[in-house]
Amino acid sequence: MSGTTGSAGPGPLTAAAALTAWTLDVPALAAVLLAGALYARGVGSARGAGRGWSAVRPPAFGAGLALIALATCSFVGVYAHDLFWVYVLQACLLLLVAPLLLGAGAPLSLAAATARGKPAADRAKRLLLFRVARVPGFGPLVLIVATVLVFFTPLMTASLRSDAVGELVRAGLVTAGLVVALPVTDGAMSLSSAAYAAALGLAVVEFLLDAVPGIVLRLQSHVLQPGYWAALGRPWGPTPLQDQQLGGAVLWFFGEAGDIPFIAALLAAWVVSDAREARAQDAAMDAADARLRPLSGQASAGGMARPEEPERTRPWWETDPSVFGEARARRYGWRPEIGRTDDRPADQPADQPADQPADQPADQPADRDERPGGAGG
Repeated sequence: MSGTTGSAGPGPLTAAAALTAWTLDVPALAAVLLAGALYARGVGSARGAGRGWSAVRPPAFGAGLALIALATCSFVGVYAHDLFWVYVLQACLLLLVAPLLLGAGAPLSLAAATARGKPAADRAKRLLLFRVARVPGFGPLVLIVATVLVFFTPLMTASLRSDAVGELVRAGLVTAGLVVALPVTDGAMSLSSAAYAAALGLAVVEFLLDAVPGIVLRLQSHVLQPGYWAALGRPWGPTPLQDQQLGGAVLWFFGEAGDIPFIAALLAAWVVSDAREARAQDAAMDAADARLRPLSGQASAGGMARPEEPERTRPWWETDPSVFGEARARRYGWRPEIGRTDDRPADQPADQPADQPADQPADQPADRDERPGGAGG
């Protein structure tokens, strides 16, 4: 391991230093290894029970864990105490990128798919934090609050001077990111299609607000937290103000670019949720049709020429044979003895009998009866 943080600090950040500067963040590595072991065990249990698990999710979860390890143990973890823009880079990776990858691994869905993990998943979903996370607009608010707390309050200086506070801040960034990402990426916390639509609208507004902290840092003419950054006295690299302005550019970039995959995932989740609700509604309508069919059969067997049509439970175009054909209408519960006839002229009102001329008022009797067995027969 080369490149350590201390009173003298590391040397200048060069391409070679970026590849060779490493540090050992024991709490972060322990959390990464524990999460990886639990996830691998859950995948094995799910597949062993015959439930199956997507081949795409484990690599996504592993990439999220690897990114956390790199953000804390690579040159990013080494130079975060000496360069403001590297500190911003570390915070953005932990808040915006790693949680989205972890959420793509669907850890709560995996826990719910295993017998041992289901109680833990249920408890997690009952937590106030995750219940509030399902409220549209809460996720974007979390991102804004986390950004302001980390970069515009004394919490930043405290996290740089105290290893314990630094570990808590980094863990808090990952947790805040998961609160935003899980409702979008993990099916166990899926929302309704209406909630996703509202969240998408709010995400567009948040997309614009995300740029504000980065712009503020970029345009500042004085150093924030000068008690730490100005007191470093680095003999290399940018000045504290230039460093801060560069950090503002990094934050601005991640604030805008990081929203693109989030909005894409939100759109995908909206489509999936809408399809799931449509399937549930179709199943309920099919069940209602199945309950009505015996009644219509009994009415037909009793000699009734045309029993009263039951209330439609599907869109009219799915049960109207004149739209998509009789075969499709039958599939959705239409029957000739209870459905409308398909020999009605296209310009004839739906509530006018098929044997009544289109130009004859509905309350005027026909000149002759053309029904079977009538005078016109």
